[in-house]
Amino acid sequence: MLNDAPRPEDLPELPDGPERAAELAALFGARRRGRTPSGPGGPGAPHPSTASDVTASDVTASLTASLRASLKAEPQMAASRGGRPASRRSRGLTVVAAVTALALLALTALTFWGLGGRSTQTAESTRVPTGSGAPSASPGKGATSSPSPSAGAPASLEAYYAQKVAWSPCPDNPRHECGTLEVPVDYAKPDGDRFTVAMRKVPALDPSKRLGSILVNPGGPGGSGVQYAQYAAYAFSKAVRESYDIVGFDPRGIGASDRVGCLTDSDMDLLFSDDPTPDTAAERTKLIADADAVTEHCAARGGQRALHMSTTEVARDMDVMRALLGDDRLNFFGGSYGTFLGAIYADLFPKKVGRFVLDSAMSPNQTDEQEMTYDIQGFESSIDAFIAWCVSQPTCSLGHDKAAAKGRIVDLLDQVERHGLKTSKPGLATIGEGWVNFAIFMCLYSDSYWPTLNRGLAQAMTGRGDILLARGMAVVERNAAGHYADSSYLPAMIPVRCADWPRMSSSASLRAAQRKAQADHPLWARMTGELYDNCAKWPAPGRTPKGSTLAVGAAPILVIGNLRDPATPIGGTKQLAKDLDSGILVTSDHDGHGTYYSGNSCVDSVVDDYLIRGTVPRNGTSC
Repeated sequence: MLNDAPRPEDLPELPDGPERAAELAALFGARRRGRTPSGPGGPGAPHPSTASDVTASDVTASLTASLRASLKAEPQMAASRGGRPASRRSRGLTVVAAVTALALLALTALTFWGLGGRSTQTAESTRVPTGSGAPSASPGKGATSSPSPSAGAPASLEAYYAQKVAWSPCPDNPRHECGTLEVPVDYAKPDGDRFTVAMRKVPALDPSKRLGSILVNPGGPGGSGVQYAQYAAYAFSKAVRESYDIVGFDPRGIGASDRVGCLTDSDMDLLFSDDPTPDTAAERTKLIADADAVTEHCAARGGQRALHMSTTEVARDMDVMRALLGDDRLNFFGGSYGTFLGAIYADLFPKKVGRFVLDSAMSPNQTDEQEMTYDIQGFESSIDAFIAWCVSQPTCSLGHDKAAAKGRIVDLLDQVERHGLKTSKPGLATIGEGWVNFAIFMCLYSDSYWPTLNRGLAQAMTGRGDILLARGMAVVERNAAGHYADSSYLPAMIPVRCADWPRMSSSASLRAAQRKAQADHPLWARMTGELYDNCAKWPAPGRTPKGSTLAVGAAPILVIGNLRDPATPIGGTKQLAKDLDSGILVTSDHDGHGTYYSGNSCVDSVVDDYLIRGTVPRNGTSC
């Protein structure tokens, strides 16, 4: 049965204390069970909730519902896990706007669920091989893994492909196995400095059904795969967990791996405190200067290691992991920014691709103009869905005139820009558009947050911002004392994004398209802020998109996405499926960020059939 509740023996310990509860609420989206097939807000709309915004009961409901969450920070999206939501638009925004947008993309882990939908899928006879061939038992706890398939590895990297991972019981869950491996900081200098990368393996529940390992990444960039694997019981169906070892890792420079310290708490506060919509030349000058300063601080503190945190290098690390796990081919599940990582790996190692699922996707080939178009489509479809639900509620903060609702949000943001919002948080007595915009974006990640957004907007109209600030702080892991957790995805955003994307184009055609988009979409323009390349001061060039077909010769790759996703809009998902030589598109007629194991039984069946039996669905399947 799909979306079944995890068995008791599969469950990690529940969090202790309100801080850990809030942390996991951000990670898992604090989903509530208050849904019916149809209601005041239409099919699948959540019921209004009178519960507090982040409570222990929310966390429990969230955990028993299933994992998903994240930031275009695709952020470690919550405490120490990652994912969260980071938006692709980061490369074209000021740091303040970039964080709001970057936080839009991240899985950080995907936090969304819906109801089973229509299915027009038709399975084809194609079968995709797994990475390991015949099922084999998982190495026992405490055992040392045998060297894995390393055919084709360069001689200069032989030592890395031949190393052994000493797996041992994880301190927080002895049923899981933890270990580390080493990878070169610079693959062009394999004899130089090394990163230690942390891994967590959740052994297959049924060794007799074991097909191999599946490597997972929740997004970000900066999301913790170690924590994602820790809560695999909420992210993957029982059938998948019976058949695969679920293996997560913290990418180089992040989380439990050798961490690159990049930003201070004051740097990160600055990302949210500046006015993202400057009205004067002086305000714009200050905004750009602050953005440049934060980027320069990150480069200076991170040193050479910060210059080697690109997704291409992480993909090469993944191939070392594949070998050490004993798989001839890599099986992979990536969410949000993890789809970018999966696509890069598949392009580098097409013959090593096993069963790949890319959930809520973006293409490495996207141009600035395509990215902007997709962002607008994703934002508009998501805010329209929220408004349609809200105006049907008796307590809608925006009134009951659907046509006027967006204008009321713009008016509110005007008031916030002029006067700010008061809060009870020490050090943040008044917040501005940076925090408010970010929180609104985060509430659009899942329709389970619509009641929170409604209450937050209503409170903001009285001049207070406690509800919206609480949501934003939970996502970026900022505590009341002003400290951002070491696991926060934010410090990773700058070095990863600045390595992964080309510098923003200054072409006249792009600028004209931006001006037209801002005029045609005033709320989107207010939410994204001033357009600016926040990597302008990064001391290394960005990646040049390939611009041609990706992963030529790879086995079929499943690319899935929701039709109304604010973080990774469906346009980007469709583009990646097209850009991949063997991409297979599956769409879900749902709202929110994150598609698999989020309540759509059609999607779950397609993904499980693909992962377990190798069944490839018809390209263009709609659920």
